[in-house]
Amino acid sequence: MDAYITVSGNLGTDVEHRATDNYSRASFRLASTPRIRRGDDWIDGHTTWVNIECSNRLADNARDSLAKGDPVVVFGRLRTKVWESEGTKHERMVIEASSIGHDLSRGTTAFTRIAWARQPEEADPGRDDGDVEPGTELAG
Repeated sequence: MDAYITVSGNLGTDVEHRATDNYSRASFRLASTPRIRRGDDWIDGHTTWVNIECSNRLADNARDSLAKGDPVVVFGRLRTKVWESEGTKHERMVIEASSIGHDLSRGTTAFTRIAWARQPEEADPGRDDGDVEPGTELAG
């Protein structure tokens, strides 16, 4: 069973990006600190640090869009990464992100849609794409 999680916080590191000819990977650390009200004051709770990883298009967009300190919301699959180094087994919890966005409750951002290369579609004479040839509009 997969565990999906949503977490919000601030990037605690810059995005680290690695790429090969056909694969991109990015990672960063996210600091999530709850604010607790004590009377008329607000205090910081304990900070939880989360490792975030993403791949391909999301990794490229994270590299181009995020910087240390940015407030973000991350949704993804909670995973345990296991590796061995010098004969010692290590484990680390990570979120494999499927969505990352700026936290708009904390500021504004500008979105730029990326035009991805698409394969040409074959014409389907039965398909109505809504386009009307000039001069062929029906009078109403």
